[in-house]
Amino acid sequence: MKYLIGIFGLVLILGIAWLASNDRKKVKYRPIITMVILQFILGFLLLNTSVGNILISGIADGFGELLKYAADGVNFVFGGLVNQKEFSFFLSVLMPIVFISALIGILQHIKVLPIIVKSIGLALSKVNGMGKLESYNAVASAILGQSEVFISVKKQLGLLPEKRMYTL
Repeated sequence: MKYLIGIFGLVLILGIAWLASNDRKKVKYRPIITMVILQFILGFLLLNTSVGNILISGIADGFGELLKYAADGVNFVFGGLVNQKEFSFFLSVLMPIVFISALIGILQHIKVLPIIVKSIGLALSKVNGMGKLESYNAVASAILGQSEVFISVKKQLGLLPEKRMYTL
C-alpha cells in the first residue's frame, strides 16, 4: 500500500505540473521518464547496499554536525532566553536556517558553490538533456532544502527566461 501511495503522489505531482504548463504539446517526456527511472535506481542503490548506507550516513552526520554548530551558536547568542523543556520555533528552526543561509553565502563568495553547481549540473544535464541550472536545482533542493536552494542560485535567477524559471 505504501508503494501505491508513493506512485499516486508522483503521478499527482506530474499531473499538476502538466496542468500548469504553458504549452502542454511541447512537454518533453524523455527527460522526465529518464529522471524518474534514475531516481528509482539511485534510491534502490542508496537504501539497499552497504556502500549506499555508508554514504547516506556520512552525509547525514555532516549535516548533523552543521545543525549542532547552529544550535551552539543560537545557545551562545540567545543563551537563557528559552526554558530547556519548551520548543521555540524561532530559535530551533529559523535560526539554523539563517546559519545555513550564511554558510551558503560564504561558499558562494569564495567560489566553491559555483564549482559544485557547474559540476553537478553538467553531469546531470548530460543524463537528462536539460540545462545545468535546472539539473543543479533538482539535486540541491533535495540536499539543501527548498528555502536555501534559491539562495545558492540567486545570481542566475535574474538571467533566466520565463520558460526556464518554470522548471525551477
